[in-house]
Amino acid sequence: MSQKNRLQSGGRINRNQPMSFVYNGKTFQGYDGDTLASALLANGIDVVGRSFKYSRPRGIMAAGAEEPNAIMQLGSTEATQVPNVRATQQELFDGLVSGAVNGWPSVDTDLMSYVGKVGGKMMPPGFYYKTFMFPQNMWETYEKFIRKAAGLGRTSLETDPDLYDKVNQHCDVLVVGGGPSGLAAALTAARSGARVILADEQSEFGGSLLSSKETLDGAPADAWVSSTVDELAANKDVMLL
Repeated sequence: MSQKNRLQSGGRINRNQPMSFVYNGKTFQGYDGDTLASALLANGIDVVGRSFKYSRPRGIMAAGAEEPNAIMQLGSTEATQVPNVRATQQELFDGLVSGAVNGWPSVDTDLMSYVGKVGGKMMPPGFYYKTFMFPQNMWETYEKFIRKAAGLGRTSLETDPDLYDKVNQHCDVLVVGGGPSGLAAALTAARSGARVILADEQSEFGGSLLSSKETLDGAPADAWVSSTVDELAANKDVMLL
């Protein structure tokens, strides 16, 4: 499969381990280490959402939790539906099934966009706060269309078949964020004998150091991250999450 925007080298992916995933009913290919967002971009998918009201096309703007546009619906069956997942935070795995949460009949061809082009001047900011107040008995009908236009995902009404990990743990020092400062803080606390929990939302620790060309303690940034994580992992009083 063609990944027309994929660089031939570089990055933090394993090009020897391809993965197939589904987006909006079509099958694409990515690699181990991709996020859903990076895999979509590599495959030339540049429209992933639509703006509220005018349904203007929106692409991927960020690389993490701050991403405003690439909001996805995940799940291969009705029971496993997960709404409103940011593609920039979703690690790619083989068989992932995803789709955009707004745009009808599709995010690429959204008929609501024509309403914005034709009637945009008749829909000033905030018009919907007053327009849809009357008659009151029609609000539940209005709400269905407003929520659909807003691009909200949907949850499943079926029983969730998945199991989720949980842990009850006490510590002396909780470090939230495994970037440069978080790793240094956790390492210092661990060496002092404290019980430490280091938690990060990403699939690997390092943050900005993973793409940095700087050196720390005389070693390349990514090598410093690797040695620091290894030392923390070997400490029985440290939990890495």
